[in-house]
Amino acid sequence: MTDLLICIAIITGTELLSIAIFITLVKVSKSKKKVSPGSIFKGIFERSFIVFSLISGYPQALTLFAALKIATRIKDDDRISNDYYLVGNLISVSLAIMYTLILKNLLNL
Repeated sequence: MTDLLICIAIITGTELLSIAIFITLVKVSKSKKKVSPGSIFKGIFERSFIVFSLISGYPQALTLFAALKIATRIKDDDRISNDYYLVGNLISVSLAIMYTLILKNLLNL
């Protein structure tokens, strides 16, 4: 039970930190786009999908995830936006992999 609470605390803290970084990056980039709660929840859902897939033994889901993300950006010609998009996705996937490792090690999954 203690290990589960530690996992929840680590993941919640990291998610809050990543949201703060995301909001800061949007402000620093001088983008006219605003941070919506929908985009924050979408990121949390995406990381949850990756963690669940990896814990369940389906690393192929990373390929599916990448294909879906690329397909949603094919027509965007904004180079700066695409760079931030790439970095954001790499950070998001890295967090999901880190969560998976934490859960597997602390909860012996």
